[in-house]
Amino acid sequence: MAALFFLSGCDKTKQFTVTLNLDNADQKNVYLFKDVDGKEVCIDTAVFAGKQAVLKADFADPQTCYIVKFDPAERCGAFPFFTENQNTTITGDKEAAQNWVVKGCPTMDAYNAYREELLPMEEVLMGTFGEAQEAFMAGDTVKAAELQKQLEDGMKDYENFRIDYIKNHPDSYMAHFMLLQSADEFGYEKVKEVAKSFTTESVYSKRINDYIEAHAKVEVGAKFIDFTLKTAEGEEVNLEKVINSNRVVLVDFWASWCGPCRGENPFVKAAYEKYHANGFEIVGVSVDQDEAAWQKAVADDGMTWIQVRDVDNTASTDYMIQYIPSNFLFDANGVMIAKGLRGEELEAKLAEVLQ
Repeated sequence: MAALFFLSGCDKTKQFTVTLNLDNADQKNVYLFKDVDGKEVCIDTAVFAGKQAVLKADFADPQTCYIVKFDPAERCGAFPFFTENQNTTITGDKEAAQNWVVKGCPTMDAYNAYREELLPMEEVLMGTFGEAQEAFMAGDTVKAAELQKQLEDGMKDYENFRIDYIKNHPDSYMAHFMLLQSADEFGYEKVKEVAKSFTTESVYSKRINDYIEAHAKVEVGAKFIDFTLKTAEGEEVNLEKVINSNRVVLVDFWASWCGPCRGENPFVKAAYEKYHANGFEIVGVSVDQDEAAWQKAVADDGMTWIQVRDVDNTASTDYMIQYIPSNFLFDANGVMIAKGLRGEELEAKLAEVLQ
Protein backbone atom coordinates (compact mmCIF):
# COMPACT_ATOMS: atom_id res chain seq x y z
CA MET A 1 0.00 0.00 0.00
CA ALA A 2 2.83 2.38 0.84
CA ALA A 3 4.45 1.66 -2.52
CA LEU A 4 1.19 2.26 -4.35
CA PHE A 5 0.73 5.54 -2.49
CA PHE A 6 4.27 6.59 -3.38
CA LEU A 7 3.77 5.75 -7.05
CA SER A 8 0.45 7.56 -7.25
CA GLY A 9 2.01 10.59 -5.61
CA CYS A 10 4.67 10.67 -8.33
CA ASP A 11 2.14 10.25 -11.13
CA LYS A 12 1.34 13.97 -11.40
CA THR A 13 0.92 15.82 -14.65
CA LYS A 14 4.23 17.25 -15.75
CA GLN A 15 4.40 21.01 -16.08
CA PHE A 16 6.69 23.58 -17.65
CA THR A 17 6.96 27.33 -17.01
CA VAL A 18 6.81 30.41 -19.17
CA THR A 19 8.81 33.16 -17.48
CA LEU A 20 8.28 36.69 -18.75
CA ASN A 21 10.87 39.40 -18.12
CA LEU A 22 9.27 42.55 -19.53
CA ASP A 23 9.87 46.22 -18.93
CA ASN A 24 6.81 48.43 -18.21
CA ALA A 25 4.75 45.48 -16.96
CA ASP A 26 4.80 45.90 -13.16
CA GLN A 27 1.45 44.95 -11.55
CA LYS A 28 -0.05 44.09 -14.93
CA ASN A 29 -2.14 40.94 -15.35
CA VAL A 30 -0.91 38.48 -17.96
CA TYR A 31 -2.73 35.47 -19.40
CA LEU A 32 -1.52 32.27 -21.02
CA PHE A 33 -3.73 30.71 -23.68
CA LYS A 34 -3.39 27.42 -25.53
CA ASP A 35 -4.51 26.73 -29.08
CA VAL A 36 -7.06 23.91 -28.87
CA ASP A 37 -8.53 22.94 -32.25
CA GLY A 38 -8.16 26.50 -33.47
CA LYS A 39 -9.70 28.07 -30.36
CA GLU A 40 -7.84 29.97 -27.67
CA VAL A 41 -8.31 28.45 -24.20
CA CYS A 42 -6.99 30.31 -21.14
CA ILE A 43 -4.92 27.96 -18.96
CA ASP A 44 -3.13 30.27 -16.50
CA THR A 45 -2.83 33.86 -15.34
CA ALA A 46 -0.33 35.80 -13.23
CA VAL A 47 0.49 39.33 -12.03
CA PHE A 48 3.84 40.93 -12.76
CA ALA A 49 6.04 41.66 -9.77
CA GLY A 50 8.40 44.24 -11.17
CA LYS A 51 9.55 42.94 -14.54
CA GLN A 52 8.74 39.27 -13.96
CA ALA A 53 5.74 36.98 -14.12
CA VAL A 54 5.66 33.18 -14.24
CA LEU A 55 2.96 31.18 -16.02
CA LYS A 56 2.55 27.41 -15.88
CA ALA A 57 1.18 24.85 -18.30
CA ASP A 58 0.71 21.09 -18.32
CA PHE A 59 2.56 19.03 -20.89
CA ALA A 60 0.55 18.78 -24.09
CA ASP A 61 1.11 18.12 -27.77
CA PRO A 62 4.67 19.45 -28.22
CA GLN A 63 3.47 21.24 -31.37
CA THR A 64 0.79 23.19 -29.48
CA CYS A 65 0.85 26.94 -29.97
CA TYR A 66 0.65 29.11 -26.85
CA ILE A 67 -0.45 32.74 -26.73
CA VAL A 68 0.38 35.51 -24.24
CA LYS A 69 -2.18 38.29 -23.73
CA PHE A 70 -2.60 41.22 -21.38
CA ASP A 71 -6.33 41.48 -22.09
CA PRO A 72 -8.07 38.10 -22.33
CA ALA A 73 -10.89 39.50 -24.47
CA GLU A 74 -8.66 41.34 -26.92
CA ARG A 75 -8.17 39.80 -30.36
CA CYS A 76 -5.27 42.09 -31.24
CA GLY A 77 -2.10 42.19 -29.19
CA ALA A 78 -1.84 38.41 -28.87
CA PHE A 79 1.68 36.96 -28.96
CA PRO A 80 1.93 33.36 -30.25
CA PHE A 81 4.91 31.11 -29.55
CA PHE A 82 5.95 27.46 -29.13
CA THR A 83 7.52 25.71 -26.15
CA GLU A 84 7.66 21.99 -27.03
CA ASN A 85 6.92 21.39 -23.32
CA GLN A 86 10.17 23.05 -22.29
CA ASN A 87 10.69 25.87 -19.79
CA THR A 88 10.57 29.08 -21.80
CA THR A 89 11.65 32.68 -21.22
CA ILE A 90 10.26 35.75 -22.96
CA THR A 91 12.28 38.95 -22.71
CA GLY A 92 11.58 42.47 -23.92
CA ASP A 93 9.30 45.45 -23.35
CA LYS A 94 5.57 45.10 -22.76
CA GLU A 95 4.90 47.89 -25.25
CA ALA A 96 6.98 46.32 -28.06
CA ALA A 97 5.89 42.71 -28.45
CA GLN A 98 7.25 42.63 -31.98
CA ASN A 99 10.75 42.72 -30.46
CA TRP A 100 10.23 40.08 -27.78
CA VAL A 101 12.83 37.31 -27.68
CA VAL A 102 11.63 33.79 -26.87
CA LYS A 103 14.11 31.19 -25.67
CA GLY A 104 13.37 27.58 -24.84
CA CYS A 105 12.98 25.22 -27.77
CA PRO A 106 14.86 24.74 -31.06
CA THR A 107 11.80 25.67 -33.12
CA MET A 108 11.60 29.09 -31.51
CA ASP A 109 15.33 29.58 -32.08
CA ALA A 110 14.73 28.92 -35.76
CA TYR A 111 11.76 31.27 -35.78
CA ASN A 112 13.80 34.01 -34.09
CA ALA A 113 16.40 33.71 -36.86
CA TYR A 114 13.65 33.93 -39.46
CA ARG A 115 12.21 37.05 -37.78
CA GLU A 116 15.65 38.69 -37.80
CA GLU A 117 15.63 38.44 -41.58
CA LEU A 118 12.03 39.59 -41.87
CA LEU A 119 12.12 42.65 -39.60
CA PRO A 120 14.33 44.83 -41.86
CA MET A 121 11.89 44.22 -44.72
CA GLU A 122 8.96 45.24 -42.51
CA GLU A 123 10.76 48.41 -41.43
CA VAL A 124 11.38 49.40 -45.06
CA LEU A 125 7.73 48.75 -45.95
CA MET A 126 6.47 50.81 -43.02
CA GLY A 127 8.83 53.65 -43.97
CA THR A 128 7.69 53.61 -47.60
CA PHE A 129 4.06 53.55 -46.52
CA GLY A 130 4.62 56.59 -44.29
CA GLU A 131 6.38 58.51 -47.08
CA ALA A 132 3.56 57.66 -49.52
CA GLN A 133 0.98 58.96 -47.03
CA GLU A 134 2.93 62.19 -46.55
CA ALA A 135 3.24 62.72 -50.32
CA PHE A 136 -0.47 62.11 -50.79
CA MET A 137 -1.41 64.54 -48.01
CA ALA A 138 0.95 67.14 -49.51
CA GLY A 139 -0.76 66.81 -52.89
CA ASP A 140 2.33 65.40 -54.61
CA THR A 141 0.48 62.77 -56.65
CA VAL A 142 3.50 61.89 -58.81
CA LYS A 143 5.69 61.05 -55.82
CA ALA A 144 2.79 59.30 -54.07
CA ALA A 145 2.27 57.08 -57.14
CA GLU A 146 5.96 56.23 -57.31
CA LEU A 147 6.06 55.32 -53.64
CA GLN A 148 2.87 53.30 -53.98
CA LYS A 149 4.51 51.28 -56.75
CA GLN A 150 7.58 50.73 -54.53
CA LEU A 151 5.27 49.62 -51.72
CA GLU A 152 3.46 47.13 -53.96
CA ASP A 153 6.75 45.69 -55.22
CA GLY A 154 8.07 45.49 -51.66
CA MET A 155 4.92 43.73 -50.47
CA LYS A 156 5.29 41.17 -53.24
CA ASP A 157 8.93 40.55 -52.25
CA TYR A 158 7.85 40.29 -48.61
CA GLU A 159 5.21 37.71 -49.48
CA ASN A 160 7.59 35.72 -51.68
CA PHE A 161 10.20 35.62 -48.91
CA ARG A 162 7.68 34.13 -46.47
CA ILE A 163 6.38 31.63 -49.00
CA ASP A 164 9.91 30.54 -49.92
CA TYR A 165 10.72 30.02 -46.24
CA ILE A 166 7.67 27.79 -45.79
CA LYS A 167 8.49 25.79 -48.93
CA ASN A 168 12.10 25.36 -47.80
CA HIS A 169 10.98 23.94 -44.43
CA PRO A 170 8.33 21.41 -45.52
CA ASP A 171 8.82 19.18 -42.47
CA SER A 172 8.50 22.00 -39.90
CA TYR A 173 5.24 22.36 -38.01
CA MET A 174 6.21 25.99 -37.47
CA ALA A 175 6.13 26.49 -41.24
CA HIS A 176 2.73 24.79 -41.34
CA PHE A 177 1.56 27.17 -38.62
CA MET A 178 2.89 30.18 -40.53
CA LEU A 179 0.99 29.17 -43.67
CA LEU A 180 -2.21 28.71 -41.68
CA GLN A 181 -1.81 32.13 -40.07
CA SER A 182 -1.35 33.78 -43.48
CA ALA A 183 -3.90 31.73 -45.41
CA ASP A 184 -6.43 34.51 -45.94
CA GLU A 185 -3.66 36.90 -46.95
CA PHE A 186 -2.07 34.50 -49.44
CA GLY A 187 -5.36 33.24 -50.84
CA TYR A 188 -6.73 29.82 -51.67
CA GLU A 189 -4.68 29.09 -54.81
CA LYS A 190 -1.35 30.02 -53.20
CA VAL A 191 -2.11 28.08 -50.02
CA LYS A 192 -3.02 25.00 -52.05
CA GLU A 193 0.22 25.30 -54.03
CA VAL A 194 2.46 25.78 -50.99
CA ALA A 195 0.78 22.99 -48.99
CA LYS A 196 1.81 20.49 -51.68
CA SER A 197 5.42 20.93 -50.57
CA PHE A 198 4.77 19.59 -47.03
CA THR A 199 6.55 16.33 -46.27
CA THR A 200 5.17 15.73 -42.76
CA GLU A 201 1.83 16.05 -41.00
CA SER A 202 0.98 18.30 -38.06
CA VAL A 203 -2.16 19.64 -36.47
CA TYR A 204 -1.61 22.76 -38.58
CA SER A 205 -1.15 20.93 -41.87
CA LYS A 206 -4.44 19.13 -41.15
CA ARG A 207 -6.17 22.46 -40.55
CA ILE A 208 -4.67 23.79 -43.79
CA ASN A 209 -6.19 20.80 -45.58
CA ASP A 210 -9.53 21.67 -43.96
CA TYR A 211 -9.09 25.24 -45.18
CA ILE A 212 -8.39 24.06 -48.73
CA GLU A 213 -11.35 21.68 -48.69
CA ALA A 214 -13.72 24.39 -47.41
CA HIS A 215 -12.54 27.01 -49.92
CA ALA A 216 -12.75 24.55 -52.80
CA LYS A 217 -16.52 24.67 -52.31
CA VAL A 218 -16.63 28.38 -53.16
CA GLU A 219 -14.26 28.44 -56.12
CA VAL A 220 -15.18 28.76 -59.79
CA GLY A 221 -16.41 25.39 -61.03
CA ALA A 222 -18.01 24.38 -57.70
CA LYS A 223 -21.73 23.78 -57.22
CA PHE A 224 -23.79 26.34 -55.31
CA ILE A 225 -24.28 25.93 -51.55
CA ASP A 226 -27.98 26.11 -50.87
CA PHE A 227 -29.60 28.37 -48.29
CA THR A 228 -33.04 29.63 -47.36
CA LEU A 229 -33.30 33.17 -45.99
CA LYS A 230 -36.13 35.61 -45.44
CA THR A 231 -37.05 38.89 -47.11
CA ALA A 232 -38.11 41.98 -45.17
CA GLU A 233 -41.70 40.80 -45.57
CA GLY A 234 -40.90 37.42 -44.01
CA GLU A 235 -41.06 35.47 -47.27
CA GLU A 236 -38.61 32.57 -47.51
CA VAL A 237 -36.24 32.57 -50.48
CA ASN A 238 -34.54 29.30 -51.41
CA LEU A 239 -31.44 29.69 -53.56
CA GLU A 240 -31.92 26.37 -55.36
CA LYS A 241 -35.39 27.41 -56.52
CA VAL A 242 -34.06 30.76 -57.76
CA ILE A 243 -31.28 29.05 -59.72
CA ASN A 244 -33.71 26.54 -61.23
CA SER A 245 -35.92 29.40 -62.43
CA ASN A 246 -33.25 31.50 -64.14
CA ARG A 247 -30.37 31.28 -66.61
CA VAL A 248 -27.82 33.10 -64.44
CA VAL A 249 -27.98 34.05 -60.75
CA LEU A 250 -25.71 36.40 -58.81
CA VAL A 251 -25.45 35.87 -55.04
CA ASP A 252 -24.29 39.24 -53.71
CA PHE A 253 -23.16 39.65 -50.08
CA TRP A 254 -23.30 43.26 -48.86
CA ALA A 255 -24.37 45.58 -45.99
CA SER A 256 -25.84 49.05 -45.62
CA TRP A 257 -22.81 50.25 -43.60
CA CYS A 258 -20.28 49.01 -46.18
CA GLY A 259 -19.06 51.92 -48.32
CA PRO A 260 -17.52 49.77 -51.08
CA CYS A 261 -20.75 47.75 -51.25
CA ARG A 262 -22.85 50.88 -51.72
CA GLY A 263 -20.36 52.04 -54.35
CA GLU A 264 -20.91 48.79 -56.29
CA ASN A 265 -24.70 48.97 -56.19
CA PRO A 266 -25.06 51.28 -59.22
CA PHE A 267 -23.11 48.78 -61.35
CA VAL A 268 -25.20 45.89 -60.05
CA LYS A 269 -28.39 47.84 -60.69
CA ALA A 270 -27.37 48.68 -64.27
CA ALA A 271 -26.58 45.03 -64.99
CA TYR A 272 -29.89 43.91 -63.50
CA GLU A 273 -31.93 46.37 -65.53
CA LYS A 274 -30.12 45.41 -68.73
CA TYR A 275 -30.15 41.61 -68.39
CA HIS A 276 -33.02 40.68 -66.07
CA ALA A 277 -35.35 40.10 -69.03
CA ASN A 278 -32.74 37.71 -70.47
CA GLY A 279 -32.88 35.39 -67.46
CA PHE A 280 -30.55 37.16 -65.00
CA GLU A 281 -31.55 37.26 -61.33
CA ILE A 282 -29.83 38.56 -58.20
CA VAL A 283 -30.13 37.42 -54.60
CA GLY A 284 -28.79 40.20 -52.42
CA VAL A 285 -27.66 38.79 -49.06
CA SER A 286 -27.30 41.49 -46.42
CA VAL A 287 -25.22 40.88 -43.31
CA ASP A 288 -26.87 43.83 -41.58
CA GLN A 289 -27.96 43.38 -37.97
CA ASP A 290 -29.96 46.62 -38.13
CA GLU A 291 -33.10 45.77 -40.10
CA ALA A 292 -34.19 49.40 -40.52
CA ALA A 293 -30.78 50.42 -41.93
CA TRP A 294 -30.94 47.47 -44.33
CA GLN A 295 -34.38 48.37 -45.66
CA LYS A 296 -33.45 52.05 -46.00
CA ALA A 297 -30.34 51.19 -48.03
CA VAL A 298 -32.38 48.91 -50.30
CA ALA A 299 -34.83 51.74 -50.97
CA ASP A 300 -32.18 54.47 -51.30
CA ASP A 301 -30.11 52.46 -53.80
CA GLY A 302 -33.12 51.31 -55.83
CA MET A 303 -32.33 47.61 -55.32
CA THR A 304 -35.43 46.03 -56.85
CA TRP A 305 -34.06 42.49 -57.03
CA ILE A 306 -34.45 39.79 -54.38
CA GLN A 307 -33.20 40.93 -50.98
CA VAL A 308 -32.72 38.68 -47.94
CA ARG A 309 -30.87 39.08 -44.65
CA ASP A 310 -28.34 36.62 -43.21
CA VAL A 311 -29.08 37.41 -39.56
CA ASP A 312 -27.27 34.37 -38.12
CA ASN A 313 -24.39 34.47 -40.67
CA THR A 314 -25.17 30.92 -41.80
CA ALA A 315 -24.87 31.64 -45.52
CA SER A 316 -21.87 33.93 -44.93
CA THR A 317 -20.09 31.12 -43.10
CA ASP A 318 -20.88 28.55 -45.80
CA TYR A 319 -19.59 30.89 -48.50
CA MET A 320 -16.42 31.68 -46.49
CA ILE A 321 -17.13 35.42 -46.56
CA GLN A 322 -14.05 37.25 -45.27
CA TYR A 323 -14.97 40.68 -46.61
CA ILE A 324 -17.79 42.46 -48.42
CA PRO A 325 -18.77 43.08 -51.11
CA SER A 326 -18.39 39.48 -52.22
CA ASN A 327 -20.38 37.91 -55.02
CA PHE A 328 -20.74 34.58 -56.84
CA LEU A 329 -22.24 34.02 -60.29
CA PHE A 330 -23.98 30.68 -61.02
CA ASP A 331 -25.27 29.26 -64.29
CA ALA A 332 -28.57 27.41 -64.77
CA ASN A 333 -26.95 24.18 -63.54
CA GLY A 334 -25.89 25.80 -60.29
CA VAL A 335 -22.19 25.81 -61.23
CA MET A 336 -20.13 28.85 -60.27
CA ILE A 337 -18.87 30.57 -63.42
CA ALA A 338 -17.34 33.68 -61.83
CA LYS A 339 -16.78 35.38 -58.46
CA GLY A 340 -15.69 38.74 -57.12
CA LEU A 341 -17.02 40.68 -60.11
CA ARG A 342 -16.56 44.41 -59.54
CA GLY A 343 -17.63 47.47 -61.50
CA GLU A 344 -18.21 46.82 -65.18
CA GLU A 345 -16.86 43.25 -64.90
CA LEU A 346 -20.34 41.97 -64.01
CA GLU A 347 -21.99 43.42 -67.11
CA ALA A 348 -19.15 42.16 -69.31
CA LYS A 349 -19.52 38.61 -67.94
CA LEU A 350 -23.30 38.69 -68.43
CA ALA A 351 -22.83 39.84 -72.04
CA GLU A 352 -20.58 36.82 -72.53
CA VAL A 353 -22.93 34.20 -71.06
CA LEU A 354 -26.31 35.65 -72.07
CA GLN A 355 -25.60 36.65 -75.67
